[in-house]
Amino acid sequence: MPTVGTLLAEESLGLTQVAGPSADRSITAAAVSELTFPGPWLQGGELLMTIGLLLEMSESTCRDYIDGLVTAGVAALAVGLGADLPHQSAPPVLAAAAERAGLPLLTVPDEVPFIAVTKAVYAQLAAEERRELEWAFDTQRSLTAAAVQPGGLPAILEAHHRASGCSAAVIDLLGRVLGAAGSAADTLPSRLGAVVESIRPSGLRAAGVDADPRVRREVHPLGSTRLRGWLLLEGRADRLASQAVTAGLISLLSLEIERRYTLDAAQRRRRRSTFDRLAHATVDDLTAARLLTAIGLSDQDLRCAVIAEDVDPLGLADDLATSLPDAMVRTADAAVQVALPAGVDLRTALSRIAPGRPAGIGIGVRPGALAISLAQASTALAASRLRGEPVVATDVASSRLILSYVPGQVLAGYADAVLGAIDASDQPELLSTLRTFLESNGVWETAADALQVHRHTVRNRITRIEQITGKRLDSAQDRFELWLALRVRDLARTESQTTIPLD
Repeated sequence: MPTVGTLLAEESLGLTQVAGPSADRSITAAAVSELTFPGPWLQGGELLMTIGLLLEMSESTCRDYIDGLVTAGVAALAVGLGADLPHQSAPPVLAAAAERAGLPLLTVPDEVPFIAVTKAVYAQLAAEERRELEWAFDTQRSLTAAAVQPGGLPAILEAHHRASGCSAAVIDLLGRVLGAAGSAADTLPSRLGAVVESIRPSGLRAAGVDADPRVRREVHPLGSTRLRGWLLLEGRADRLASQAVTAGLISLLSLEIERRYTLDAAQRRRRRSTFDRLAHATVDDLTAARLLTAIGLSDQDLRCAVIAEDVDPLGLADDLATSLPDAMVRTADAAVQVALPAGVDLRTALSRIAPGRPAGIGIGVRPGALAISLAQASTALAASRLRGEPVVATDVASSRLILSYVPGQVLAGYADAVLGAIDASDQPELLSTLRTFLESNGVWETAADALQVHRHTVRNRITRIEQITGKRLDSAQDRFELWLALRVRDLARTESQTTIPLD
């Protein structure tokens, strides 16, 4: 891009700097104006030329004029000199105002018309654009050459880094780095994590930018028909052809990711077949270990998840298989089933790959018992549809979950019906004794120690409870009804601190 310095270096123009800073400023255009307040007609970055025809050479007028140019973003001011023009040398009062405001002030000699300076500015702009286009073509060739070599994603990113100086990283749907290049690449996933999350719901349709005057960071989605990951970039933002290069880089990286996915198709089919066999029925451990080893997986505890998807189950299955390298994936009944090592954080993975979809998650089991975990996940899926979030099978076994599906007024009425007689007795120690007795599994001595009373006192209180409620504590059904009523009240008291609604 032309600067004040490059224009001064053109001997044919004969320009001279008489005021302002010596540091070069970029010039984006050339303009001529004799207005005393030309700012509203300027866009910034201009070399503004004038003969000062209407400008009064007083200190206040020149100061206001220069300040207006600075506010408009003018890069430099040039005054035309000549025997038949208002000025034959730079006006001292104008030079003083330019020096004070830090605006470069140039003079144009009599024999050089303003059109010559204008042509020189645009000739330098054209030359810069030509250089940028040549750089873009060379960079594209380098990227293409890297793409056809066996280096994969890292080689393509390294070729881009050598040509542009930009740091770059490719991450998958779970935020794991698949390839990187450049000194800042290691920190890009953390620094651009918020940008990635903001555009994640838009899939392939959105990109993100985080820029300041010196550094520009970009996030671009990768993939052909489905989102496979993101390209993270950091570097200069002043190359005119950088967008064309970035578009080419995105295409090559997307092709490479899709190529890798296609190459893995045979392995995914083998894993799906193994999943079918293990999901059909339990098998012995040696058989399960042999099956897993044959498809490149280790013999370790597995757990299953079932994710509801009635729009594009095959697409979601592809996303899971691509993002979870140790997974077995299959589709069945408008849902996607996945089995993977028990240590994987499935909740987090599903929140990123299948956000908002109902999902049931089974417990970890030995590989031969995978069918059990799958059955649990299928059961938990029904609960997940009601709760609107992934549900683990162990949660389904909780009384809290069951009670959450019953209207709060119904539960409150049940508890009052069972415990109302105790409430009316005006003996609060009866409720605490009942609770402690049930929690002690009906062991008199344990309940007495917990209440710090004699066991005969516990017996007397339990007898009184049986008399006023009509329930017998030696009856399993009656004990359960009393326990459930107490549990309902516990949940009602803590409802404001839990996520389980009771009404």
